[in-house]
Amino acid sequence: MSVAAPSASAFPTGSAGNGDGREVVIIDGTLELSNLDSCWASGFARDIRFENRSTRNFLVYASKDCTGEPAATVTPGGSATYFGWSAMAAQ
Repeated sequence: MSVAAPSASAFPTGSAGNGDGREVVIIDGTLELSNLDSCWASGFARDIRFENRSTRNFLVYASKDCTGEPAATVTPGGSATYFGWSAMAAQ
């Protein structure tokens, strides 16, 4: 008896070729953001770990309300730690 592995297209993929195909950003490995158009804010400015599983740039801000110029950008499929206060996806 032989068993064939499923084809690569049978595996769920996210925008970066991993994940389950949903547009999400993971914050600090525990919080999953799915409403990328809304501003997410920490309680204070700090080092924040972002894992961008979406197809959009995720912008990190030094302000508490996603205003001003972005301090950093997490590209689609990228992961990085940045010092910031709030974040949201680019339009």
